[in-house]
Amino acid sequence: MINAKKFLSHSLMLFIVLFSFLSCEEEKKKEVAPEVLAPEQIVHVEQAKEMYDFYTKRRAPLIQRYEDSINRRKNGTKIQQKKKAKSDSDEANAEKKFDVARYVSYDYKTLKQYLAYIEQEAEKANVEISGLRIYFSNYPDKAFFDGQDKDSVLHPRQNSVLLSPTLKKGKRDYLFYIGEDKAQQEAILLSDSFKPIKAIKGMGNLGNVESKSHASFMPSLPKSTVNTTLNASFYAGTSLTMNKGTGAPPPFPEED
Repeated sequence: MINAKKFLSHSLMLFIVLFSFLSCEEEKKKEVAPEVLAPEQIVHVEQAKEMYDFYTKRRAPLIQRYEDSINRRKNGTKIQQKKKAKSDSDEANAEKKFDVARYVSYDYKTLKQYLAYIEQEAEKANVEISGLRIYFSNYPDKAFFDGQDKDSVLHPRQNSVLLSPTLKKGKRDYLFYIGEDKAQQEAILLSDSFKPIKAIKGMGNLGNVESKSHASFMPSLPKSTVNTTLNASFYAGTSLTMNKGTGAPPPFPEED
């Protein structure tokens, strides 16, 4: 009986010591977690402000004048016709003014979800993401894309961005999307301008695409059927490109 009590007592002591040791080790791991260093691409706030101001001076006015000229043409207003009263002219010009977008924003949770999603889809196709491209883009002069859900309202003629992952093949990176075959998912290469190239099967049969013309992978199609056929076949699958960010025009007078 005494031996049994001693055994239980020693076992309990051993358990307490082991538990304390594990707890200390866990605390040490938390304490020695390496600090995340800033990427080399980080710029100073002063540099960010300087680049923002350069865009304000060099690019925004050009876009403003161009888009305003489109509005004048759409409203049937010609440059040589300036016979209206000044008040009417001012009112008309105010209506024509085009707000030049200055930034596109995404909710942080949406960005995290997007990164997790493209990693998941790339893993299914057995490819590795090599980079993330951010393309400058521009919406068409209409409220919706053709055949798109009417809930996806566009901002006509406004600048935007496209986020799209890349994978490395040979010496260069390619845009890609995932083919529609759910049983054997494949990554389908796209050119830098989102034109389809060829499906990858095990990343081994693509060949020397760097030395071939992208057009050589395209079938000969009648011009009248190119758009519909490409949309129906080449682009069928899972897109990994994200858009629909929230854009904003030039800053209004800031409050003190």
